[in-house]
Amino acid sequence: MYVHNIAELGLTPESILDYLRKSRTDDPALSIAEVLAKHEELLDGWNVKHLGRPVPEENKYREVVSGETIADRPQIRELLLRIESPSIKAIKIADEARLSRGDLEDAGRLIKLLRHTNTLVIIPDSWGGQFVYNLRDEDDRDKLERKLKEGNQALEYQKKIMRRGRELSVQRGNFIGWRAPYGYKKISIKQGKDKCETLEIIPAEADVVRMIFDMYVNQDMGRVNIAHRLNELGVPTRTGALWAQDTLKTVLENHHYIGKVRWNWRKTVTIVEEGEIKEVRPVSKVGEYLLYDGKHEAIISDELFQAAQEKKGRNYRAKPNTKIRNPLAGLLFCKCGRAMSLRTYKYHNAEPRLLCDNQKYCGTTSCTYADMLDRVRDILKQCIADFEVRIKDDNKDAASLHANLIKRLEAKRAELDAKELAQWEAQADPDPSKRMPAHIFQALNEKLLKEKDEVRQALCKAYESMPEPVNYEDKLVRFQAALEALDDPEASPAKKNKLLKECIDRIDYHREKAVRKRREGKKKRITVNGKRKVVSDLRTGANWTETPIELDVKLRL
Repeated sequence: MYVHNIAELGLTPESILDYLRKSRTDDPALSIAEVLAKHEELLDGWNVKHLGRPVPEENKYREVVSGETIADRPQIRELLLRIESPSIKAIKIADEARLSRGDLEDAGRLIKLLRHTNTLVIIPDSWGGQFVYNLRDEDDRDKLERKLKEGNQALEYQKKIMRRGRELSVQRGNFIGWRAPYGYKKISIKQGKDKCETLEIIPAEADVVRMIFDMYVNQDMGRVNIAHRLNELGVPTRTGALWAQDTLKTVLENHHYIGKVRWNWRKTVTIVEEGEIKEVRPVSKVGEYLLYDGKHEAIISDELFQAAQEKKGRNYRAKPNTKIRNPLAGLLFCKCGRAMSLRTYKYHNAEPRLLCDNQKYCGTTSCTYADMLDRVRDILKQCIADFEVRIKDDNKDAASLHANLIKRLEAKRAELDAKELAQWEAQADPDPSKRMPAHIFQALNEKLLKEKDEVRQALCKAYESMPEPVNYEDKLVRFQAALEALDDPEASPAKKNKLLKECIDRIDYHREKAVRKRREGKKKRITVNGKRKVVSDLRTGANWTETPIELDVKLRL
């Protein structure tokens, strides 16, 4: 609705939140700060004209990291938490598309929150007027939904045009990545009237790239050994981290080193996983990406690069039928982020141990396989005992308590509705002597409406935060099956691994570095300056200090 007299809404600067965000439709030559300042001037001008002063600084939300969805924008998430307060009556934005240009799910969530918190949406005009959306009004709600949908359609069309432009830029040999590969820096050059992005060699880093390809192809070294050699030589990565085989895999596959640029190397793919829609960026297979001649200089020859790709094919070790021999595979990780591997030894009857694949650099002490299984058993037993208690005392379950709270709030709302109806019926009595004085009725009615609004808001919050009912019987069965499999010597490691993964998401392991003990040996007599003395034969023993194992376990509850 277009409101001419803003005073009718009963707003104050403290009851309004300003939301500022740069959109793709804004002038690309302007920075985020310049766009936000321009819009802030518009919103402040409206406030001064209608309410005498701008909104307080704490009521201004400036979105610096802008994304397409609400989940990608931290400031809009904070604003949506603020509107739950009864003191916030409205939000003010430059135009509707600033709120959301995401999909229908995002728009629906936004409208639902604004509607149930009774929050107005104000769109100021450049000449000082305004359009106000009241989401409890069906026409206003429909108009805002259409505006948000139009914004989403415009965004999708704009992204399509940008993709075409980026593909054309790659075909012309330009570099369109946001970060240059190791060995290069990103630069801008002029070609006629056009400004193009390309790469320029960093000599010191380029020498390292040549060294990596030489060690891999000509010296027949594997990626792990190359990483060790570079780390021993003190060669820094661009981020300052240690070289790892995954980093080297990226280097050895990078076509930019032979003067090429590529398109669709890692395209965004939408998948559904465990009932949730996610976006992933897998590396494309051969034939799914396109290569073009780049404007930058190559670091290595085509022949050396091709030899590296052929060697990678020969050294492929993945075996689809490989049997799992470690029940904790894919579950146990070191504090440094690397997986813990099961190692067996053929000498001195040594026990199997679990150690970090990156132990040489992170220094985490290993542990025996038996000790770790004991710890996992204890965790499963504790969970089973907890489930049994919860099953016996299910009335105290969080979902049940929440449901009881909602019942009480619904009963309170019904009671207030009946009370309001009774007040109005009494006030409508044909006999004026039986009616309350107008000022008393108005005061009582305002108090009642305020109480109803508080109950309504409490109900909205209760419904939104309603926890899913927990089936502890099902969890008990899963955890018991995993425990029984661990204790069963006949169960295969693959079966144990599968059952454990139904109970545990991840185990993060940490253990301080062990120190070798010194122990006193046997007493012996020696002659010193013609005199016999009894001394201890001190020597280094085979025992190590016992440092505690620290586990951070994420269960599937």
